[in-house]
Amino acid sequence: MIDGMARVATRRSEVHGGVVVDRLPDALFTVRLDESHRRIVAHVDAAPRRNFVRLLPGDRVTVELTARNRARGRITRRGSTE
Repeated sequence: MIDGMARVATRRSEVHGGVVVDRLPDALFTVRLDESHRRIVAHVDAAPRRNFVRLLPGDRVTVELTARNRARGRITRRGSTE
């Protein structure tokens, strides 16, 4: 504790580009990453879901991976690969 407040560990996320390979139940998608050609399971972030963005196999997406679990991610954008 520092000054009576608990220290919170900050985790950095990595941003990768990828392609949606398959649509899974419960709003999950299989995404193939561009750099490593690895497949991960990803869910849609709140902003695209709020705007009713539809994802189909073959769509290019931007995915955030956290340091905690590299096999799961969050789709933040459709159509761009930063």
